[in-house]
Amino acid sequence: MSNKAKLMEIHSAEATPAGGHYAQAIRHGDTLYVSGQLGVTRSTVDAAQVPIGQQVAFALGNIEKLAQAAGAGRNDVVKCTVFVTGIEHWDEANKAYAAFFGEHKPARSIVPCLPLHFGAKVEIEAVVALSE
Repeated sequence: MSNKAKLMEIHSAEATPAGGHYAQAIRHGDTLYVSGQLGVTRSTVDAAQVPIGQQVAFALGNIEKLAQAAGAGRNDVVKCTVFVTGIEHWDEANKAYAAFFGEHKPARSIVPCLPLHFGAKVEIEAVVALSE
């Protein structure tokens, strides 16, 4: 049996649709891999004025919607990679991240990066544990 047979694309109409050649999320066995979720959308007017905290909440909300589409929730997130366009945004981003997850603390990496699509200040990808 090929590995491809074990892969299932996960969609949520409630999350921002994929904007390129990628899936919103892929399930492989009991793991969900969520593609990077931007803090704004293509249609966001003046994205630079959207506070980083709101962008983090938006991106994590999309991750939660995709997790729910696969039968999981925010407390099943085991790892996030957070890309920020400037480390000076980190204090505010971290506060929004902590407010979203509460007592749950997934493993996390922070990666300062160059500009993101549509003027976003943050992009977050996640790995989610699923039940078989």
